[in-house]
Amino acid sequence: MKLVSGPRQPFIGLALMGMIGIVAAEILPVRSTALVPAAIIVAACILILACWPRLTGTYLVVAAGFFLLHKFATTNTEGQQLANNLGDRARTVTAVGCVITEPKIAPSEFATFLLRLNSIEFEGRNQSTHAVWQVRWKGTPEFGDELKLFGTAEPIAAPRNPGEFDMRAYLARHDVRRTLFVRYPEDGMLIRHGGGNLILRAAQKSRSWMQNGLCRGLENSPQVQTFLSGIVLGLRRQAPEDIEEPFQQTGTLHLFAVAGLHIGIVATLLWMLATLARLSRKTAAAIIIPLLFFYAAVTGLHVSSLRAATMASILIGGLFFERKVFVANSLAAAAFWWSICIVGSVDWFAAAHPLVLSPGYANFFDRKSYSCSDRILRTRYCAPLVAGYSAVPLDRGCFQ
Repeated sequence: MKLVSGPRQPFIGLALMGMIGIVAAEILPVRSTALVPAAIIVAACILILACWPRLTGTYLVVAAGFFLLHKFATTNTEGQQLANNLGDRARTVTAVGCVITEPKIAPSEFATFLLRLNSIEFEGRNQSTHAVWQVRWKGTPEFGDELKLFGTAEPIAAPRNPGEFDMRAYLARHDVRRTLFVRYPEDGMLIRHGGGNLILRAAQKSRSWMQNGLCRGLENSPQVQTFLSGIVLGLRRQAPEDIEEPFQQTGTLHLFAVAGLHIGIVATLLWMLATLARLSRKTAAAIIIPLLFFYAAVTGLHVSSLRAATMASILIGGLFFERKVFVANSLAAAAFWWSICIVGSVDWFAAAHPLVLSPGYANFFDRKSYSCSDRILRTRYCAPLVAGYSAVPLDRGCFQ
């Protein structure tokens, strides 16, 4: 008598053990001096398992690896060290660093962005550091600019009202511990243009080009321009409150967040173009996968877009390697890899677990009657809807 066995989906177990390791790292305190010896022990276990593989041992090592990875990323970081040196009170400093996020311009004309420091000067001392600060400056910075700023470094304010989003806790998870307030434009100086990541710079230039193309001929309709830019490129910050409010009231504000629906539409269009160009499946997959991640970069590299791009890439990659792709394994693979790259991102993948555990949805995805483009679009359309509702209990941790 043969036992009925399902298909192998290895990333589900790996992602679950990674999640356990991250949760344990959040709960259990560990001295920083114990992390390096623990990492050596885990490395030795990896070598042993490479010679004598054991499934249980592999899962335990993965959980321990994620535990240590999370601890290394959140313990005794450069941001924490610099914050301890500055103390709890505001300090007047001169900071030199590079703009690593696209500046957001407020109606008050203050630009808000993240600055990766090269050095700071305070109380007559010059200290080299690579910490990241949030900056508010009444200037016109661009991504990749190297700046020299003079202002007040102060702790990030805690939420004042019950139920308010805890921005301080959110930024602390990204090791951003201080805000640098630069009051006047002349207190900042541009050192040079053209720094930062080349791919991200190209993505932002492509975004500007796409936005100009979308808004061509609509110069007299600013509301339509804002709507199109938000729907296609996820540029919510340009939407005034009178446009956002109707979407909030009708529960459709998620249309401005680039996620599975947007990635699925782009993947489907690219697949159709590859079909018209008579490209083979492998060639089409090799072209579409990097373009999906580039589109995620164009829209701001949010976790939701990275999750969707990874899942769609695994789906299309199955065509390249001529392997069947499973929805649950695709989500788990996305969670596994991006939880390594982005501390605290695992909750965004856990939000979609009710979707992938649904047998009806799995059957809906695997139906043979759908073409590849149909399956991509249908999968990516349903995913953000279920994930959005499932994320509600997880999002409660970000509010007080």
